[in-house]
Amino acid sequence: MPLVHIDLVEGRPPDRIADMIGAVSEAIATSLDAPIASVRIVVNEMAPTSYGVGGKPWPQVVEERRAPVRDGDGPT
Repeated sequence: MPLVHIDLVEGRPPDRIADMIGAVSEAIATSLDAPIASVRIVVNEMAPTSYGVGGKPWPQVVEERRAPVRDGDGPT
């Protein structure tokens, strides 16, 4: 019985999560030659403030990614 855990920041529509569950289940069943009925998927949704990247809370990371790049601020 394959068991897959997926952690996501909350906010996606339920139909998108359902589509993902179906796609992941198909991929696992195909790649492991397992009956799809035996595949289990656990989706854990977490609050954006409960997740961080590079030492920063996720909302700050998202905000920084949205900020426009000014001349001289980008990579060289």
